[in-house]
Amino acid sequence: MAFISQIYIIDSDHCTFHFSLFTSVKRLDTRVYCEAHMNKHPVRHRVERTKNKHSRAVFRDDTIIIRLAKGLSKDEETEHVNDLLERMLKQVEDEQEKILINPFGKLLDKGESATITLANGKKYCFCLRPGKKTFIRRTTRGWNVQIGPSMRRKGLHRLIWKAVSKEEQPRIEQMVMRLNDETFGVHISDVKLQFASSQWGSCSPSGTIMLNSALLFVRPEVIKYVILHELAHRKRADHSPQYWQWVEWAMPNYEKARTGLHDYRLPTI
Repeated sequence: MAFISQIYIIDSDHCTFHFSLFTSVKRLDTRVYCEAHMNKHPVRHRVERTKNKHSRAVFRDDTIIIRLAKGLSKDEETEHVNDLLERMLKQVEDEQEKILINPFGKLLDKGESATITLANGKKYCFCLRPGKKTFIRRTTRGWNVQIGPSMRRKGLHRLIWKAVSKEEQPRIEQMVMRLNDETFGVHISDVKLQFASSQWGSCSPSGTIMLNSALLFVRPEVIKYVILHELAHRKRADHSPQYWQWVEWAMPNYEKARTGLHDYRLPTI
């Protein structure tokens, strides 16, 4: 069961859906990019015409994408665009008030070196330098990263997250096993720590627990809640009242930690 965050869509039937994968663009409207203003930040948006039955909007890569349904008149298109844009702007504005977990942002933008600090106080230093090919080498304080000419920002971002995830994997796995022993005592086939831009964690039917590496930067009670949230899915695969009873049994104050999780948002890669 995936624990989704940040990437979302709104459709023209006034329902909100959350998921992490989107299809590619097929046809662009001539109104390619516009700027919509919120209270604090301008947000780009673009309009696409699709063959879908319903119009919807997604927020992706700092851009609101409005995907219009087929067969709309010009007046209906205008109505759908205005309605979806207004409601999506509200959601985007709410998101921008949250704490962005983006420890490598400054390093990727213009830094040659940077030290990041995890929530537990542990520090890692990253040093970047150009080279003929890309590789990463562990040092006593962190990593030296040589960047080849074909490496792009997204690839470098993933590489850095992967290095930290691999280093912290044993500690997080131990934390999951300990919490499981103290609470549910369910079967766990594997624990994975990896970065995702759309979900905090998931639990597969086979018992694989996936946790987002961004949880390394949240408060201790928050990561504890996410772990127990996923472990509880080994008891109930849904989010029924019975499921939440299991969560409350394992963590009586879970609602406070759950609210704390909503104070954070994930970066996009």
